[in-house]
Amino acid sequence: MFSKSHSCSRSKSFYRRDASSGNTAFDAYKADTLRQLEEEQQQFETFMDRLCAAKDQSELDEFMKDRSRKTEDKSAQAEA
Repeated sequence: MFSKSHSCSRSKSFYRRDASSGNTAFDAYKADTLRQLEEEQQQFETFMDRLCAAKDQSELDEFMKDRSRKTEDKSAQAEA
């Protein structure tokens, strides 16, 4: 159905990040867009790290509270 020959003169390397399209305006736009995406990705990863740390801290706090409660219960039973 489709011919294997391409009418476009650009090779698949056009899609590589460091490859130039031959159009300086587009290359500048692409570089800026990729930079913005990388910044957003870094911000998201930082957010996820903080979220995981907060969840871990919450789980540890809950564990320590339960442990303390069990220790208090055992002490109360031993006194009785």
